[in-house]
Amino acid sequence: MSKIISLLVLALFATPVAAAPGYFASRAELEQVLADIIAWLPGSWDSYPQIHMEHHDAMPAEGEHEHWHRTFVRIDAPQVGEVVFYGQVNAGGRDGPIVAGSQVLYKAVIDERLGAVNILGQGPLDPEKYENLHDRPELWGEVKMREPEAINCDFIWRRDGAQVFAVLQGNTPDKQKYGPGTCAFISKRTDAEFRADAEWVLSAENFWLYDNNWMDDRLFLGREDRTHIRLFRSRPYQCTVKDAAGTRKIDGHDRGTAIKARTKDGKDLDVLLVRANFPAGAGKGLSDRMKLLVTDAKTKAAIGAADKEPLASRITLTADGVSVRCARQEKFPPMHPPES
Repeated sequence: MSKIISLLVLALFATPVAAAPGYFASRAELEQVLADIIAWLPGSWDSYPQIHMEHHDAMPAEGEHEHWHRTFVRIDAPQVGEVVFYGQVNAGGRDGPIVAGSQVLYKAVIDERLGAVNILGQGPLDPEKYENLHDRPELWGEVKMREPEAINCDFIWRRDGAQVFAVLQGNTPDKQKYGPGTCAFISKRTDAEFRADAEWVLSAENFWLYDNNWMDDRLFLGREDRTHIRLFRSRPYQCTVKDAAGTRKIDGHDRGTAIKARTKDGKDLDVLLVRANFPAGAGKGLSDRMKLLVTDAKTKAAIGAADKEPLASRITLTADGVSVRCARQEKFPPMHPPES
């Protein structure tokens, strides 16, 4: 009997173990993953609420995360593929400069061999020509990937409950030398090993991601702690400000619009429109709220605050004779055109 049990144990461990069923989705399930990506990815995403929470709650040991405003749009570009997105990152907010190398064309395809939706990403040829491409549909029919035959990493997306998640993975076994979900190869430009580790988690309102890149084991993009930048879907608002300088309108959004104002007696104020997680009114947990916060620009002392539910049509505040009224808009205005 003991011999039979031993043989059964050996047979058990000699039998290949199949991956979890969720990693082998049906065609219909993969089509739904792609449908969710198409529905959720396009739009404007901003990470300022994460930074706001780090300043007021707990700061990571490696320091605060970068402030990114990330924009995606699905574009009509059959020369690239059937389902194509364009994305870029602006540093420090929507009006900030485009982060070098962040302009990417993404071609999404269902890959039943991988049991995933594969999104092949690469920068556009002549990227300077296509800055703010999301606002320039007249260029969608001509933009091309830089060198599509040289893409080394698959970006594989799968279902995880009410969200979808993605990891980078080398598109040949030798490029997965650090394990599944990793990508490494020898750079043709430097003859050094390039290694990438990325994870994106996407839902209708939240977008968590990290992208770490190493060259010869030196991290040149990303964070050593591998913590995610948390981006929040942002909606457009226009704020009307009345202060000592007169009346002006400022285009912004609910995830962190900073406004400078001045009182009649010459005091400078900082005004912030932000939707984030704040301590709940009952004193327990957090509550998603939209606020207008006014502070003294010099002392940082709080002067006034207005509070509204998320996606409120408007929010107003008067403090020290300065009036601010922010109203939700139907769409974002175009970004600043690229410098000539």
